[in-house]
Amino acid sequence: MTRLITSDEQLRRYLPNAFATAQGEPPFFDKVLPWFETAERWLFQQFIGDTFEPSLLAMGENEPVRLTATCVVAHEAMLRAVPSLDLVLTPNGFGIVSNQNVAPASRDRMARLIASLETSRDNSIEQLIGYLFRIEEWWQSAIRQWFTATLFPNIDLANLCGFTEHRWANYLGLRSKAIDVEQRIAEEFVSPEQLAVFREEVFSMTWDFSLTATSHTQIIERLRSVIVSVLQGNNVAVQSLRDIVDFMRKHEDHFPEFRASRTYKLFEPPIFENKKQYHGYWF
Repeated sequence: MTRLITSDEQLRRYLPNAFATAQGEPPFFDKVLPWFETAERWLFQQFIGDTFEPSLLAMGENEPVRLTATCVVAHEAMLRAVPSLDLVLTPNGFGIVSNQNVAPASRDRMARLIASLETSRDNSIEQLIGYLFRIEEWWQSAIRQWFTATLFPNIDLANLCGFTEHRWANYLGLRSKAIDVEQRIAEEFVSPEQLAVFREEVFSMTWDFSLTATSHTQIIERLRSVIVSVLQGNNVAVQSLRDIVDFMRKHEDHFPEFRASRTYKLFEPPIFENKKQYHGYWF
């Protein structure tokens, strides 16, 4: 049984152009219930988590976090259900109005509807993630760790890489690639320890807009630009990364994790010392 949307009346708040159910017909909610159950499970597993789930369900229906989460579920459920249904919603499915009669929706109209549902879902996902980032109770969840395992904790990464459609699907693919690129950059340039600090700061900056720009902010933005360029198919901007390292070495007090790391030693050449037993001298 669903917990965010529990009735036909609630469901219709999220579905425009829906015909009323005729007497004797089963409510539309009953027809799409399996898809709503699946969509709700997906929402809680992917975004909410077990620890924050009770608090979300205890919120009023019009609380921004719950309302946005419900929008995600509604759009995801209908995205799954539409291919199995018959663009106006009737008691028997979707259709188009023609000469006072309801005719089957064309393939193009159905494709536009599915695309619209996906876009609305993805927009709601981006908004929901932003809300969750501000909730301390949610910070303790493993899901929070999943989102902050990269310098790109929200799906705007898809936009940065030039994708304006299928943003959630594209984000999932880009995220794994971004993490791989970040780890290689960390090992060879900024250090894993400093990268971990940067990731936490990116998380903070996405919701706490009172934070002022710092030397870390400058480096984070430059790193993100390098990574996006790689995700777009370009070669790694090695000189940009060397410039970042040079800046960090010149401002060591601001980057203590980097200074104490093994990676730092890669940029600290050994000092040659002349000794009498050596057969030659450097001048």
